[in-house]
Amino acid sequence: MRQRLSLVCSLLLLLVAGSALAGDRVPTENWLRYADATDAGFDPMALQAAREQWESLPSSAFLVVSDGAVVADWGQTQRRFMCHSVRKSFLSALFGIYWDRGDLELNKTVGEIGIDEDDGLLDREKQARILDLLKARSGVFHPAAYAGRTDSRPRGSEGPGRYFAYNNWDFNTLAAILEIETGDTVFEAFDEYFGQPLQMEDWRVSDGYFHYQRDLSRYPAYPFRMSARDAARFGLLFARRGRWGDDQILSRHWVNRSTALYSIDNEVFGYGFMWWVAREPRFEKFGFVAALGVGNQMIAVLPEIDLVIVNRADTYDGQGTPTGALLDLVEAVLEARVGDSVEDPELVPIVDQPRDSRLEPRASEVLAQFAGEYAYPPPALGLPARTEVSVRVEGDHLVTFSEVSGTFATYLGADGWLVEEDSFDRYLPLRDASGAVAGLADASVIADAALAAAAEGKMELARERMELIESEQGTGLEVSRILLALLEDPSAAEARARRLLEEASPREVEGRINGAGYQLIAAERVEDAVAVFELNTRLFPEGFNTWDSLAEAHMTLGHDDEAIRFYTRSLELNPENSNAATMIERIRKAESTED
Repeated sequence: MRQRLSLVCSLLLLLVAGSALAGDRVPTENWLRYADATDAGFDPMALQAAREQWESLPSSAFLVVSDGAVVADWGQTQRRFMCHSVRKSFLSALFGIYWDRGDLELNKTVGEIGIDEDDGLLDREKQARILDLLKARSGVFHPAAYAGRTDSRPRGSEGPGRYFAYNNWDFNTLAAILEIETGDTVFEAFDEYFGQPLQMEDWRVSDGYFHYQRDLSRYPAYPFRMSARDAARFGLLFARRGRWGDDQILSRHWVNRSTALYSIDNEVFGYGFMWWVAREPRFEKFGFVAALGVGNQMIAVLPEIDLVIVNRADTYDGQGTPTGALLDLVEAVLEARVGDSVEDPELVPIVDQPRDSRLEPRASEVLAQFAGEYAYPPPALGLPARTEVSVRVEGDHLVTFSEVSGTFATYLGADGWLVEEDSFDRYLPLRDASGAVAGLADASVIADAALAAAAEGKMELARERMELIESEQGTGLEVSRILLALLEDPSAAEARARRLLEEASPREVEGRINGAGYQLIAAERVEDAVAVFELNTRLFPEGFNTWDSLAEAHMTLGHDDEAIRFYTRSLELNPENSNAATMIERIRKAESTED
């Protein structure tokens, strides 16, 4: 009997050890990929169909990790994209590090910590606890830096903990609280507790920066850049409920607590401690939680099946993956998973993508001419400065920094333009009369300066500025060229605009033309603004906003009949356009007063 019991125990231990081994696989310096998706429990044909589905979407990188190894590695998974609101889940995890150690008291209020604003927080707002901010339930409806979606209400209308409001004030202030309470800043702490232990391949502390908007709030946002393959490491930590190999980096308790459902946002998602929690049955059964950001940056964690899915959109270039299509793709990946991975799969290293040819090293002596501190945009362009850019030499490349975009390694291209890593934004060095570098400007800023010159009637200067960027491409630049042509050859400009609409986003074209019209109004060239707005109405006759803007220009000129006619057209297209109704009433009231 003892021998049989011993044998049974030995077999159980072997089974447990084998199970733990499969669940303990984590990447080291590099990720490993299944040589055959079948070994991961995936149907290769169904996975290929999912890939074709992904290729039809505006997405730049997509990565699937199952049982600690890569199943799908599509697109630019090594490129660092902006994380946007994914950063909030990073900060939530950091709070778990310090809470696990007993260094943070979640019931401490912002008033006790000393949090305040220049215009003063209300006494009621100062009662919000760290816990309330983590849940986005502080009741503090104060303006915030870097705000996108903001569920705001009147100040003081809700007490702490009572109302879920996705508000960057909560999220930004938590980073300040972390530093006040622990002495550690968010980026250094992230590197120490996640970047290094998870052996992230691309992440650097300089990939984060503090984004201030001091006219709104004392507390900056903390944007991150990160590659898909590093984001997947962070997701895998949560799929393993805080464990990484032999180390329990975050307590299982904190992982469960921070990814629990505390608020309902919509039919698809609720909210935890800065994590989105799936409510749809097709995902909920897998324990699906996600870090989400603008453009549908996504780290999806499905702990019940040890799966991580990462999506990255290139928001440097305005890309965004539609929510419904992305969730359908996730469902397709789940349907491709037909079983568990085999016990001993064949795993192969993932070969690094080659270095982008635009990022060529240069001798430091050549780069030295660009070092300095510059206003941005440069004063020579005649536009108001928005920030300052510092440039320094670091080995075979430059490093640029500004408060509005952070730190980038920057390279000198063969054409004389400077190219940022990751974003691949291009900057032209502008030089003074002596030939020394006097500032940097991207093509869109130079185009804005050209339009500003045209608005002042300085057509020769406008043409000179556009010649600086004649080799650059993009919808915004083509709209600028069309608008300059409009002032000299309207029929040719309209033909060019219609060609652009065959390949560009109509919304972007309409918005840029409309913005140029208002730029002309500000420069008191209202007749030219009318020509610009008329072009927009011809291109977009069903857009109520185009007629609204044309009406406003005529109203500015005192053309009351035309203004009423065009505001009326706007109302016909959009009966809820309160601005048009108000303007018509104002014009008629002014006319009756004059009579």
